[in-house]
Parts: sequence; C-alpha cells; structure tokens
Amino acid sequence: MNQKERIVEELKLLENKKTISQEELMQIFSISKDTARRDILKLVESGLAERYPGGVSQPILKPQIESYTSRLVKQSEQKQAIASAAGNLIKNQMTIYLDVSTTVHFLASDLEQNDLVVVTNSMDNAIAASQKEDNKIYLLGGFFNFQSRVLSGEPVLGQLQQFNFDVAFIGGAGLTEEGIFYSELTDVYMKQEIIRNSEKVYLLIDSTKVNKKTAFKIDFSGIDGIITDIPLPKDLLQHLISKEVEVISLKGL
Repeated sequence: MNQKERIVEELKLLENKKTISQEELMQIFSISKDTARRDILKLVESGLAERYPGGVSQPILKPQIESYTSRLVKQSEQKQAIASAAGNLIKNQMTIYLDVSTTVHFLASDLEQNDLVVVTNSMDNAIAASQKEDNKIYLLGGFFNFQSRVLSGEPVLGQLQQFNFDVAFIGGAGLTEEGIFYSELTDVYMKQEIIRNSEKVYLLIDSTKVNKKTAFKIDFSGIDGIITDIPLPKDLLQHLISKEVEVISLKGL
C-alpha cells in the first residue's frame, strides 16, 4: 500500500476514532516509525488533520484566517509604533528571530542595527530584513502556506533547534489572562520551540487582539515582555506583573 492509499484509509480511521496515534498507524499499517511520521506530516500539511504530540486528530473547524495582506494594512500606524519600540531592544551583532506576524514585519522592514543574524520562517520578513546588506538572513525551510505566507512543519522545528537567539519577537492572535492565543496548533509548536531557544522573548501585539481568544494557546512561561499600543486592562496587567512579564505600553501604564 502506497502513501496515497494509506492516507485514504487513515482519514477513514480519523472519521471514526477522532484521534489516532503514531504507534497505532505503525501497528495497523505495518509501517516503520519514519513512514508513520511522514504520513502524519502529509495529513497535517494538507489540512486534513491537526497534530498533537504523538499523533493526529480531526481538524478543528474555525473561521477562515484573514489574508496576510489584509491584516498588514489594518492598524498599520499602531503596528509601526510597536515595531519601533521593539527595535530599541536590538543591539548590533545580535542573533534575532522574527516571527510571522504583520506587526513583526514592520520591525523587519525598519532594522537599523549592523551585522545582525536574522532568522525567520516568513518570506516577507526575510526580504524586508535583507534590505540592509550587512545582515545575515536565514530563511527556515518547510511547507509554504500561501495564505499566511509562513513556512512550517517538522523541518522548521528542527532547524530552530540549531540556533541560540539573543532575542525573539513573536506575534499572537489573542491575549488574555489565560495566555497567548493562536489559530493553528502548528503555531503553538513553533512558539514553544522559539522560546526554548531564545534568551529573551517579546510579544508584539496591538489592541485589537486584547481579550480575544482562538483555538490554541501558550502560557506566559518564557515570555519576557509584551509591547502594545495602549494600556492593558487592569486585571490583565496585574496578572502579567505577577508572572514577571514586562509590559511596554506606548501610551503609558
């Protein structure tokens, strides 16, 4: 049975079981661990399943994500201001990570420091950061999602482990006392890997994302600071302070 035939059968299993582990795939189809991993990757990258540690589940139905270009023009003035504040945290010769985020893109477009090593899984960030010729740009390779303009998947996660970032700048789809929210499970895995390999991590997020939730989240472990355009709600601010997360609000606290 080739991969295409297995995928059809695996989808039938998911329809009945809702979740299926890598070990189950190995046993049911008499395949190796590497083959099972490739099948899982194919299911996830095709949008046919959501990944969880050790297996896959049926995809969670959610509203279509706004296109990257559409999100880029929204709140552009606020995003530019947030990016400018973030730029003050970067020093010459740092190794930095720039996440796939429209706010972070403004930062990539306005880097003034010299001799930076810039790592990203965003094609747009890589192009923007390369305008300063003395920067070294590493574009991580993986599955390319045209809508979100992001490269993702196991290859990207593996490549992240090879770096030690002085500072990483990440985005988010929502922010509450519960954590930082994302629309895709793969985003959560990416952020966790970025945090593990960074000395400092800052979340850049505009006011439209505050008190907004989506399907997946991470907690504030490993988050050093949050930069936003307006003061955060008092309860949220106090919670972040209790977690020792620095809050930089462009209009004061």
